[in-house]
Amino acid sequence: MLYMLLILILVFSSYFITILVISFGFYKSQKNSITDNQRDQKISIIIPVRNEEENITACLNSLNTQEYTLTNFEVIVVNDHSTDNTVALVQEFIIKSRISISLLNLTATTSKKEALKLGVENANYPIIASTDGDCFLPKKWLKNISNNFSDSTKMLLGPVMFSDKIGFLNAFQLLDFSAVQGLTFGSAYYQLPVLNNAANLSYRKESLNLVGGYDNYDTPSGDDVFLLEKFISSKLKVNAVLKSNFIVKTPSEQTYVCFFNQRIRWASKAGFYTNKLLIFYSGIIFLTNILALSIYFLMFFIEDFRLVGINLLLSKWLIDFILLFLVTSFFEQRKKLVYFIPVQLVYPIYIVVIALFSKFYQFEWKGRNVNE
Repeated sequence: MLYMLLILILVFSSYFITILVISFGFYKSQKNSITDNQRDQKISIIIPVRNEEENITACLNSLNTQEYTLTNFEVIVVNDHSTDNTVALVQEFIIKSRISISLLNLTATTSKKEALKLGVENANYPIIASTDGDCFLPKKWLKNISNNFSDSTKMLLGPVMFSDKIGFLNAFQLLDFSAVQGLTFGSAYYQLPVLNNAANLSYRKESLNLVGGYDNYDTPSGDDVFLLEKFISSKLKVNAVLKSNFIVKTPSEQTYVCFFNQRIRWASKAGFYTNKLLIFYSGIIFLTNILALSIYFLMFFIEDFRLVGINLLLSKWLIDFILLFLVTSFFEQRKKLVYFIPVQLVYPIYIVVIALFSKFYQFEWKGRNVNE
C-alpha cells in the first residue's frame, strides 16, 4: 500500500504542477497578443465540407460580412462527396454573394485531408486560412489573421469554442473542450505549442509545401495537429493569438452517440503523435484519470484510505477548476462551471472508456464509416 500511495502522490503532484504551468501560460497569453501588421494581406480561405446543409449558409454569410478588403481574400469550398443539399446551398450563395467564392468537388479520392489538399492546390494567395463548414466566424477574423501574420510567422493558431446551449451534454463538451483550449494556448505561450484546431488555423502556402504538405497517416482527422508537428520539426515559427474578437464558434454534438463518435475519432489519432511534449501531456492526463478512477474503488473498499483519496482528488479538482475558470472566463462561459463537480466525477470514467474504444470501435463520421 505504501508503494501505491507514493505512486499516487508522485503522479498527482506532477499533474498539479503541469496544469498550474499551463494555467499560468493561458492567463499570460491573453495579454500577449501583439498586432504586428496593419495591412490587409492576401488570404485564401479553405473550407472542406461534407453534409453541412444545416450550417454552410451561416458559415459563408459570416465571411460575407467580414470587415476586410473584399479583393484581398477568396473562399474555396471543397465538397467531399456530400449526399445532402450542401452543394446546392453553396451554389445558391455564390450567385448572390459579394465575395469571391469557388466550389470544387473531390472525385476519386475522399477524406478531409484530400479536400484541403485540393483547396490549397487551387489557392491563389500566399496565406491559407482554414475553417470548417459548421463554423461561425467573427467579423474581425480575417483582420486578426492579417494583422498578426508577420513576415516571420509561418503558422497562426486561433481560439475555438462550442456554441452555448442548455443541458449537461453541452456543458460537458464545453468544459472538456475548454481544457483543450487551455492546453493549446497555455503551451503556446512558452513557444512550445502542442495542439491547434483546423476551425481557426492559418499558415503560409510556401511553408506547407516546404514541409511536404499534409500527413499521410491513415486517420480521418488530425490534419491540424500533424501539420503543427511538421512545422515544429522543421523549426518554423508558430504563433498563437488569444483575442475575444478572434473566437470561432462551432456547434457541439447534439446526442450522446454523436459525441461518443466524435471523441473516439479525436482519440484515434493519439497513437501517431510524435511531439514528445504532447505525448507527455496526454500521458500525465490519462494516467492521472486512471488513478483517480482507482481511488474511487480504493475509497469504497478501504476505509483508512478515504482521507488520503479525498485529498488527492481535491488537489486535482482544485487545479482543474483554476484552469477551467480562466478559460471559461475568457470565452464568457463561466456559468458552465455549475456543472464542474458532476463533470469531474464522471470524467475519469469517460477518459478510460474513450481510450479503450478508440483502439477497436469502428466509429462513423459524416455518415461514413471510418474505413471508407
